[in-house]
Amino acid sequence: MGVANLLAGIAVLLLGSVVAFSASQLPYRAEYGPGPGFLPLWIGIILIGCAIVTIIKAVKQVGHERGRFIQPKTGRVAFVLVTLMITFLLVPVFGLSLGLALFTGFTMRTAGRHGWILCIVMTVITAAAVRLIFGHVLDIPLPKGYIGL
Repeated sequence: MGVANLLAGIAVLLLGSVVAFSASQLPYRAEYGPGPGFLPLWIGIILIGCAIVTIIKAVKQVGHERGRFIQPKTGRVAFVLVTLMITFLLVPVFGLSLGLALFTGFTMRTAGRHGWILCIVMTVITAAAVRLIFGHVLDIPLPKGYIGL
């Protein structure tokens, strides 16, 4: 597990560095408060700090553990991530609210092994909640896709 933590720490360190560097190119302050670079810069700095702590802990663990690099549940996590990527690739077809609803129902059924009734109910609730909260309450235009939802 130490090697996995070390690799994850390095990946987060790189991500935090890119975020902090990109945010440093934006204005830190605006006329009435924080500018568009304020929050991303601090998120990048916090990511870098967390990554350094993770790397230090992982370096101390390497060689002291005999655990497996890939745990049994890693496949399930990878499946959910691939499904999420496919969902966002299909947003132009299904739209955001229907796409996220289908993702919720599909992953509940396949990765979570829940019953059909619960999966269908949660799919409908997710579609309605995304449409209601973002589309109507917050008045954020959502991608509709070919189906129109």
